[in-house]
Amino acid sequence: MRNRTKELLDAGKTALGAQLRFGAPAIAELFGHADFDWLIIDAEHSPQTAPGIQAQIQAIGNTHATPVIRLPKVDVEQIRLYLDMGVMIVACAFVNTAADAQLGARACRYPPQGIRGWGPHRAAQYGMQAKQYTDTINDHVMFVSLIETQEAVDNIDSILAVDGMDALLIGAVDLAISLGVPFDFQNPVFQDAEHKVLDAARRAGKPSGLGLYESPLDPASLQRAIAAGHRNILIGGDEFLLTSGCQQFNEIFTKIRS
Repeated sequence: MRNRTKELLDAGKTALGAQLRFGAPAIAELFGHADFDWLIIDAEHSPQTAPGIQAQIQAIGNTHATPVIRLPKVDVEQIRLYLDMGVMIVACAFVNTAADAQLGARACRYPPQGIRGWGPHRAAQYGMQAKQYTDTINDHVMFVSLIETQEAVDNIDSILAVDGMDALLIGAVDLAISLGVPFDFQNPVFQDAEHKVLDAARRAGKPSGLGLYESPLDPASLQRAIAAGHRNILIGGDEFLLTSGCQQFNEIFTKIRS
């Protein structure tokens, strides 16, 4: 088994990802072939189903991208289910305290490091690699905390101190809303919070990440995020790209019809 994203981050390199909301295996496979390092299946904001998520994980398996599941909260049962399907990274929303981070990190690992129940299903080739998987997966799986509230920023040092909490991803929109500056990512209040998270991540030696929502397809936006110190960066996804394409066509049609 392999977690290419973990390998990149452990080597101090940048890992680029995209978000999948439409639940289509073909789209997941296409994004994997588009050279993204990781693909996050959004089970928080879109109507995903367990069989549909497994189909997307299987499609991503035809590419070098790392499959990630995004959950609306730290949920031990859901974490176990999707790890058993074969995701290599679990990202949970609204990790606000060290206790949240510790529960998520432990849910991703078998004892003695964690509390994950055994039954890896597809992840262990339906049992054909059961022992090898069980013996090694704790070293390959990652738990990522989505930092989306003022409370999380206030607790960032204790969250980062949790063993097995491997990386952070700032949920920029939710964090901006929590800070009282919705969608204003250049506001000093948001900038101060982002820098606090970045500084704490540097001290802890763990990678910080950011979801790009301002001109994600502009190379300058990506370069700014990397220059700031982010190494795990979310760049758009299926919904964003399809919506952007439709908007561009709409603008063309409007000009032609006028």
